[in-house]
Amino acid sequence: MYYITQKKDLMKPSKFNMFIPLQDSDEFLIFNTFTDSRVVVERKLKEKIEMSPVNEFLFGKDERTYLKELLELGFIVNDDVDEDLELEYWFQKLKFDSSTLDITILTTYACNLRCTYCYEDEIVSTCSMKIDVCRKAILWIIRKLEYVRPRTLRLTFFGGEPLLNIAPIKMISEEIHSACSRRKIDLDIRIVTNGVLLTEDLIKTLKEFGLKGIKVTLDGDKNTHDSKRLYKDGSGTFDTIMKNLINIKGIVPITIGGNFDDSVKPGIPPLLDRLRDSGFTNKDIELIRFKPIFATIGNSCPENNVCTFSRVSPSDFMWLKEEIEKRGFATSTETAIGPCEAVREYSYVIDPGGNLFKCAGFVGRQEFIIGNIDDERNLNHTNTRFMTADLWRDCKGCSYIPMCGGGCRVGAHLLFKNFLNPACEAEYINKVSLELVRSEAG
Repeated sequence: MYYITQKKDLMKPSKFNMFIPLQDSDEFLIFNTFTDSRVVVERKLKEKIEMSPVNEFLFGKDERTYLKELLELGFIVNDDVDEDLELEYWFQKLKFDSSTLDITILTTYACNLRCTYCYEDEIVSTCSMKIDVCRKAILWIIRKLEYVRPRTLRLTFFGGEPLLNIAPIKMISEEIHSACSRRKIDLDIRIVTNGVLLTEDLIKTLKEFGLKGIKVTLDGDKNTHDSKRLYKDGSGTFDTIMKNLINIKGIVPITIGGNFDDSVKPGIPPLLDRLRDSGFTNKDIELIRFKPIFATIGNSCPENNVCTFSRVSPSDFMWLKEEIEKRGFATSTETAIGPCEAVREYSYVIDPGGNLFKCAGFVGRQEFIIGNIDDERNLNHTNTRFMTADLWRDCKGCSYIPMCGGGCRVGAHLLFKNFLNPACEAEYINKVSLELVRSEAG
C-alpha cells in the first residue's frame, strides 16, 4: 500500500500561476507572476500541476523528473510555504532596496511649448533652479551617496523643459560625476526633453560626465505631432526636433517616448518610417514606446478620460508593438507595470526650489511636498504616507499584484482623489501582459 506522502513533503500549486493556452496546440504556457518563470507543458501535466495538494504519485516516471524543476521555478511550492508572507517580504526588500539611488531633478518649471495635454498645465510657477539651490542639491546628493552607498546613481534631468536652464545640468553632472568616481559608484545620467533645444555640443559635453541617453517625445508624424506639441505661438515643433535628433545621432542612445490617442495613432507608422528612412537603427534609438495620453491632476478623470492603462484598448498596445518591431526598432516588452517608484525609499524628485517629491507626476503641488533639501533628516508626514501605503495588502488574493503593486499613485489620485487607493491594472495585465508572454513563447 502506498501513502501519498508525509505532510512535510506535501506540495501545492502556486497561487501566482497563470495558465495560458497556446494557439493551435494542446499545450499551455504556465506563467508565474511572482517568479516571472515560464514553461510550456502538455494538458495532462498542467492538470496535475493544478491539483491541491500536488500528488507526485500521479506523475508518470518521466513526468517526475519535472517536479524538481517546477519546484525550483516556483510553479509548485511546499505545503508549508505561505506565499502571502513571501510576497510581503519581496515587496519590503524592493521598497528598501539601496542598490540604486534614483534622483530626478527639475532644472525649471518653465517650458517653451504649449502642448495640448500638458500634465503641468495648472502649475503657474516658472521658477528655475538658481546656483545656490544647485549647490545645495549637489551637497544633498553627495550626502545621500554617503548614507545609502548605492551601486548605481540614476540621475534624470526633467522639467518643464530642462534645457531652458542648462547651467545646473552641467554643474550637477560634473560635480556628481566626480563624487561617484571617487566612490566607485556607477553613474547613469538621462535627460527627458522636448528636443527643440538639443545641440551636438551639449550632448558631447554631458557624455563626458556620464550622460547615458536622452528621451524625446514625438507624437507621430509631422501632422499629428504638430497638432499636439506646439510652440507658444502655435507653430509646430516636429521639423526642429527631427533635425536635432539627426545632428546628435550616434552620440548617446535615444529613447522615443510618444503619447497617443485616437487622433495620433494614424501618424505613428509614418513616423517610424521617417526615422528608419533618416538612417536611424536600433543602435541609435534604444527604445520606442508610446503610452496613452493620460488625464492630469488638474483635471478630473471621468469615464472618457484615461487614468490607467486598463482604460485603453488592448489591441492598441499589441498593434504599436508590431508596428515598431517590424521596422527593426526595439520597444518595451516588460510584462510588469509596477510597483510604483513613489513607494520606494531611495527615489526622490528635487524641484527648482529644492522641494522634494516622491514622483515627477506630483511636482509643483504643495500638498505632495515630502521635504526640502535644506533639511534632509526631516521628511514630513506625506512621505510617511507614501512609504507606508503597502498597497499589495489591499490587493491580497489577486494573482497580478506582483506585476502591478497597486498601480500608479498619480493614477490613484486621479481616480479617487486619494493616492493611497489601489489603481487596479488587472484588465491591462490580463489582456496585454499575458498576450506579451504568449507571443514570447512563439
